[in-house]
Amino acid sequence: MTNSTEPESQKLQPIHLASVGACALGLWFDLAEFALGNILSAVFSAPPHNVAPHELSTLLSAVYLGAIAGAFVAGWAGDRFGRRPTIVVLMVWIAFTSALAAASPNIAFLTAVRALSGLALGAYPPLMAAYLTDILPPARRGAMLMITVALGATGPLVLTFLVRWLTPLAPLGLDGWRWAFVLCGVLAVLGALIFLRLPESRAWLASRARHQDSNLSEAENGPGGDVAQPGDATSDSGQLGEGGFLDARIRFLLFLYFLTPWSTIGFPLLSGAVLIKKGVSLSESLLYVGVSSIGPVVGAILAGLVVDRFERRSVLAFTGFAMALLGVLFGLAQEAVWLMATGFLVNLSIAIFLPVLVVYAAESVPAAKRARATAWSWGVRGFGATLVPLLMVPLLHGYGVTALFMVMASTLMLFVAFLLRYGPAGAAGRAVD
Repeated sequence: MTNSTEPESQKLQPIHLASVGACALGLWFDLAEFALGNILSAVFSAPPHNVAPHELSTLLSAVYLGAIAGAFVAGWAGDRFGRRPTIVVLMVWIAFTSALAAASPNIAFLTAVRALSGLALGAYPPLMAAYLTDILPPARRGAMLMITVALGATGPLVLTFLVRWLTPLAPLGLDGWRWAFVLCGVLAVLGALIFLRLPESRAWLASRARHQDSNLSEAENGPGGDVAQPGDATSDSGQLGEGGFLDARIRFLLFLYFLTPWSTIGFPLLSGAVLIKKGVSLSESLLYVGVSSIGPVVGAILAGLVVDRFERRSVLAFTGFAMALLGVLFGLAQEAVWLMATGFLVNLSIAIFLPVLVVYAAESVPAAKRARATAWSWGVRGFGATLVPLLMVPLLHGYGVTALFMVMASTLMLFVAFLLRYGPAGAAGRAVD
């Protein structure tokens, strides 16, 4: 709660709440479409749709393959043309590809469409984080972003139970997963219309004005007049200078992001297939997946209460270690109650881990290059995510559940060690521009 002694700049205004609502809607169907990979992994691992492992792994990888290119292009566009118009284009593209996915005649077509969907799905979360980092008061930045995530995290939950309910009914002769794509497409159109009514972030507008003034000054006075020297605030290692992608902080972020998909994507994506491997029926697998999907909602809400009171680095290290431990316990579990409990807690940890990581990255760079830094890091994560099903589906079928979760745990422990050794604390509750 804000109070009367709080500076006006730290108070939440109606525009902040409207922006959070719009971003949450976008995240709802973005996460829901990604969660469809988990649903499809279960659907196409069981009769009558069971497919060959290589077809399944290609299908699951396709969306992340598209996300690589989408993140790099959208990151550049978000800094060049603005966060808001770029997000609108992404939402229109999601609506179009969702309609194509719903009408897929075969798995090859669906695989191609999922790759096209990934162009926008992989770009939206980092651009959303850049937009919210730009506009939210520093003291409320972490909490409001976690609320956004909590609202968005209901997407996979609702969609999983919707597919489970519709699968035996098949309204109008359409499978339950096809109806899920229809719903996401409709919501994407609605999201685009809402974002058209929102303003561009002042931080981005100010950064563009400074860029134009700098170009004008250089044209009038010649280059080099205002070049930052070593030790200046503008050449801080946490910012993107003219070296851009070679900056030490960016290399640090790229490596961190590459380590994340093996667990944060691998677990949600393959937990359905793991349950099938353990002998659980398709209907019960979707039930377990649905129950565990409640975890992100609860985790994001709880984290929102305290996230701005702790260093981002400490939160990331704690949740990374928790995911490693809980993932191994899920792999070892056999009883239904333990499968649901550990799955719930892993997803809860992921729901805290990922948004804090995105904010951590966004706070590390200035507004002028924030979209590129966050989206390009997300693109590297997308590259790792593309490898996840290609490498881990065969690992699951060839070496079993235990080997799968040991790989996930190992990458998380490397993440924690690298973060604690080289990572800055973060900017919880502090201004970044």
